[in-house]
Amino acid sequence: MDMAELADLTGVPARKLRYVFDHRVLPGSSGESPGQGIPRTFTAFEGFGIALAAQMLKAGLTRQVVAACLATACRRSRASKAEAPLHQAYTASAGRLEIGDGRYLRLHAARRLGVAAALDTGWLPLEDDAIVPAGFAPVVLVSVELGTLAETVRGG
Repeated sequence: MDMAELADLTGVPARKLRYVFDHRVLPGSSGESPGQGIPRTFTAFEGFGIALAAQMLKAGLTRQVVAACLATACRRSRASKAEAPLHQAYTASAGRLEIGDGRYLRLHAARRLGVAAALDTGWLPLEDDAIVPAGFAPVVLVSVELGTLAETVRGG
């Protein structure tokens, strides 16, 4: 998939998608061009992450918060070898990414029989050295539905 195809699928302007890529909002992206006239290509999951970041920026979240959310959502658990929570939600074509008070992230999705197990990361800090307070309940909650975007990126 390339930027033009992703823009066509999602309706997000290609310049907004390129911004996400060029400014390395998505973890693991190099931001480097393969060369003039050669389109950048990426997997459907990477396209999902780019489109998700672009939508979050469009909704008014800062680049710093979006980058921290995606870095946290793409981090694998040290306790298990399970894939990153955002990839689990993408695979299930379901779920919700929530940002609490601009400081904590939670991903959850219901179980989809034969497709994906239930997912609930609990609240995770966006800063590496931060700790989530016991019984944390956000005052401000930003919620992003992931299922529709995942299906859209897949072309479904």
